[in-house]
Amino acid sequence: MGRKGYSIYEDTGDLLKFITSSGVRIKMMIGLMEGCKTSGQLRDEIGVSSSTVIHAARDLEKEGLLVEKEDGYHLTSVGSVISSKIYELIRTMATLEKHRDFWLSHDVEGIPEKFLDRIGEIEDYEILTSSVKDIFKTLTVYVEFTKKAKRFYGVSPIFVDAFVSLVKKLIKNEAEVELVLTRDVVKELVKKDKKGFKEILSNNKISIWQINEDVRVAFTVTDSIFSLGLFGLDGIYDPSHDLVSRDKGAINWGRELFEYYKSRAKKLELENI
Repeated sequence: MGRKGYSIYEDTGDLLKFITSSGVRIKMMIGLMEGCKTSGQLRDEIGVSSSTVIHAARDLEKEGLLVEKEDGYHLTSVGSVISSKIYELIRTMATLEKHRDFWLSHDVEGIPEKFLDRIGEIEDYEILTSSVKDIFKTLTVYVEFTKKAKRFYGVSPIFVDAFVSLVKKLIKNEAEVELVLTRDVVKELVKKDKKGFKEILSNNKISIWQINEDVRVAFTVTDSIFSLGLFGLDGIYDPSHDLVSRDKGAINWGRELFEYYKSRAKKLELENI
């Protein structure tokens, strides 16, 4: 990006400063993403005086971001696009700030770029942390979260001893299971319990794909929860921290991330094990 990025900023910096230097202007633009609103509606929603709203609206109109009509204020086509991008940035920052230490201490770049750009969709989440006193907390909570799942989607570059038993429990609960595993994980599963792994593959409700590339995230998506684990900055997977969310946006983000990895993998067939 380099000099080209600097040049773009020089061309747009004044407009960017104009928008972001006023919380009222930003809130008005975000509010109008929902559609036309009157000055009274914006006044009540933002919590400022009518004169403040009118003054900000005039400023936005001068920049071609807003237009006043008989029924109220509307974003222009340019204002609509810019508002959407600003809102995405705010959501991203809010997501990262919520648990800043977690994101700073993990390899966030392990998340594919097009999904990292949409990280703000996770939004409502918590971080589960194991401690010296309870080293299995994240695993215990994870098993509890997933055991009632009716749909279970997972991607893992990490071998877990409890894998076969967990999948068998899901089968017992008549869950539909789809998994994407790295080549090393598949090899380890076959080595540890070939019979059990083949038994899993023979079930028509289980589908497993092998991906032959470097995967730097481990995650699970069910019909009601999303769980994400990341590698530390030292390149070692961190089993002591899990991001967990029941938010629909996070679950949808996780499902799409699963489909991304699934599209890059090859389905395992029983006869090839």
